[in-house]
Parts: sequence; C-alpha cells; structure tokens
Amino acid sequence: MLADRVAALDTGLLAHIESAATDDDRKSLLAVHNGVAARCGRFSYLEIGSHLGGSLQAVIADPRCVKVVSIDSRTSWVPDDRPGGLPSEYVDNTTEHMLSLLAGVPDADMSKLETVDESTEDLSPGRFARPDFCFIDGEHTYVATLRDARFCRSIMQGAGVIAFHDFLIVERAIRDFLREIPRPRRAYVLRHTVCVVELGVMRSLLHDPGIRAQLTPGGRILARSAGFDTWLLAADLVRRRRGVG
Repeated sequence: MLADRVAALDTGLLAHIESAATDDDRKSLLAVHNGVAARCGRFSYLEIGSHLGGSLQAVIADPRCVKVVSIDSRTSWVPDDRPGGLPSEYVDNTTEHMLSLLAGVPDADMSKLETVDESTEDLSPGRFARPDFCFIDGEHTYVATLRDARFCRSIMQGAGVIAFHDFLIVERAIRDFLREIPRPRRAYVLRHTVCVVELGVMRSLLHDPGIRAQLTPGGRILARSAGFDTWLLAADLVRRRRGVG
C-alpha cells in the first residue's frame, strides 16, 4: 500500500524521475508528506520549482493528496546564490516534458495536477485553493525565496507546513521570513538540506517518528537570539560550512 511505503520513507517512490535530491532529501520530503497526511488525512500540496517533476512523484500517486499545484516559470537559466554566483541551467525545462515523465509514475493521478508556468511575482494568492503543504525549490536567491515563502504563507492563510530545499543556500531568506510571522511557528532542519517551517500549528510534526528520524544526530539547539523558536541542527551545519564531510 502506498501509504505504508510513504511511512517507511521508501525512496523508490521518488526514483522514477531524475532529480538533484539526495537520498536523505527524499527521505525528509517523504517524512513531511507522511506527517501531513497523518495529521490531515486528505491534503493538498503546492510546490514552487518543479523542473522534471521529481518531487511530485509521491504526491501525484498518493490518493490522500487530492490536489497538486506546480508553479514553475520554466526558464532555461535561473539565478542562484550558491558560491560563485553563476546561474543554474535547467535543460528541457518545459511543462510538457514534466507531464510526460509524471504520466509514467505508477498509480499517477494526473487529473489532480494543475501546472502554472509563471513566477509567484506575477500571481495572486487568491487564485488558488488553500494547500496544507508547500515545497519551495525554485530560484535559489534571497529575494525569490523570501517572495515565495510570503506567497505560500498568504495562500495557506497563515496555517500549514512549508518545506524549503537547499537550506544552506537560502538560510538568510528563511530567517527573515520567520522574523515576519507571528507565533505559533516553528522551524527545523532535516537531513541534510530540507528546512521545515510550521505556521499556526499547535501540535508539531516533530512528534512524528519519521520526522524525528530525519533530524541530524549531531544534536538540536534551540536558537533564541533571532527572536523565534527555531530548531537548528548545529553540529551538521557547522560541519558543512567548514567543508567537512
């Protein structure tokens, strides 16, 4: 049963389409997927930055996910804040190519997928139904990440789960986003580059065993200096910033 495979963090569910996600990234996304499904039952999903559709594979096949929205401006070159400052190239970055790949995913329900070939800069949040879970993996710049996070918060009406890919690249935008929003809110990093932000949620997904299993074993530190409740996996971040491992 697909729900059992999601709960087991079976990365085979995300292996039918090529993506840049690591095995730990896939497990982290499946853990959030499972946690949201366990809490909501039926849920809706929105992501910004889909490229070939690698991160859509599990939600497109899971009948518990009743709506999937993919927002991607579909440009060939995307600005990027990674060291070096060079833009990232996205080959054959078309919606048609993504749809052809997703159609080959076992049990894919393409009828629940809505694709939008635009930037959130040009979209009105009121155009969309409220999602329970958003994933941001679009343009990896401070401006775009903060804009996308604000868009997701607005469309979610202040309550839900937002996951960000490549935390170490977009960390500053996430921190500034957290400073803008009222309690209750919570943020934590999963192995190794997925940052989860919970908005308006009283019972955290951190109670879920699958989420806890994805927390880096180096330990958790409650960071108070920024003025918000943020769980940072300090040992892993320090190790990566020093280029160790």
